[in-house]
Amino acid sequence: MSYRYYRPSFFRGFKFFPSAIKYFIVVNVLVYILLVFFGLNFRISGVPLYLYVYRYFALNPVGEGFQIWQLITYMFIHDPKGIFHILFNMLMLWMFGTEIENLWGTRRFLVYYFTSGIGAGITHLIFAPLFGQIGPVVGASGAIYGVMIAFALMFPDRYIFLYFLIPIPARIFVAILVFFDLIMGVFGSDGVAHFAHLGGAIVGFIYIKLMYAGFDLSQFVFRIKFPGVKKKTGKKYLLVDDEIITQEQIDAILDKISQHGYDSLTEREKKILYEASKKLR
Repeated sequence: MSYRYYRPSFFRGFKFFPSAIKYFIVVNVLVYILLVFFGLNFRISGVPLYLYVYRYFALNPVGEGFQIWQLITYMFIHDPKGIFHILFNMLMLWMFGTEIENLWGTRRFLVYYFTSGIGAGITHLIFAPLFGQIGPVVGASGAIYGVMIAFALMFPDRYIFLYFLIPIPARIFVAILVFFDLIMGVFGSDGVAHFAHLGGAIVGFIYIKLMYAGFDLSQFVFRIKFPGVKKKTGKKYLLVDDEIITQEQIDAILDKISQHGYDSLTEREKKILYEASKKLR
């Protein structure tokens, strides 16, 4: 599948490769290269090195090698025996994640990405064995499904051009992917971690709904990591072009996105939201 990506023109300071997206891609590609050159070509007691990496850092079933850190490390490992897995994931991450990180800020995006990825891993551990799907899981797909859900909620009417020809609104495109994963997870046996995809999408959806309701996990994590530091968004207003913007106005803009999508905002509202998002970086 191929997709057409739209670069927004309304953001001042828009980054083509924002910080989190850039480092996620760099780390994933670096790990992949190391696995290709060393994991496939070096052996320990006759066993390829990459299988040892899978043993300790891929997401293994509970009771069959699972360790708690694997809920994070599996997101940075891709199959070294083929290139399409990592190419597809990194393309999707860049296409759908760039606007989200520019809109939300790096800190919120980081917390959201890891929350979606961890939720994807837990969902897979719980449900995959019920359908006879066992074995190590690698790849960033679960977290990326969370990113796609965010994109579909923020930009529901943005067109994704399937095969560069067929325009599909983002909300429909993502809904089709999620439905396909549900069917394949229950009835399929293609070796793909469909329940991880579903978990990333569901956890991402819940995260965003909680965020709209006033609970922002990124703020909670920041306060734990830096106790005693006043959060940047603690101010009741911000200044945009010498106009005081209250928290109530920002909440109203977020409510508008929740009901009608990001593209329903006026240019002024987009600018206010962008200035507010910078407080979260």
